[in-house]
Amino acid sequence: MMRPLLLILVWFLPSSALANDELITIQSAHSASVTIQRLKDAITGNDWTINATVDYAAHAAEFGVKIPARTTIAFAYMPGWTRHLIEKPTVAIEVPNRVLVWEDHEGVWVTRNTARYFLRHIMGRHEAKASEGPVRVRDDLLATIIDNVTR
Repeated sequence: MMRPLLLILVWFLPSSALANDELITIQSAHSASVTIQRLKDAITGNDWTINATVDYAAHAAEFGVKIPARTTIAFAYMPGWTRHLIEKPTVAIEVPNRVLVWEDHEGVWVTRNTARYFLRHIMGRHEAKASEGPVRVRDDLLATIIDNVTR
């Protein structure tokens, strides 16, 4: 009983409720399904591995709740990420990088965390070592990928 209610509440969240200085949201010129596929292709095309794809709308439908597109793609550059998993196993609870493709009455959006969030909250929480330079390079690459995918 609680799941459908929570799913409905997530659906009604206004776009502005998801904005802060550690999230970046870009509108896509494409449908959600096209945006998701283009993201997956671009992510794997840049030597990152897709660890998981979670389609929340499909899960909600299993409970009889219809919501707009909400899909998270979790991915990592495995040579770097594996080192973190060996050194600090608890970092795995955070899931590696993620992007969220979601839809509302204004269109389709792609939201991601910033490098600042990754360094401060994820790596900091687990006292894991991460060099800011390579993290920023990957963050810039992800920004470029999302920009190209959403055009």
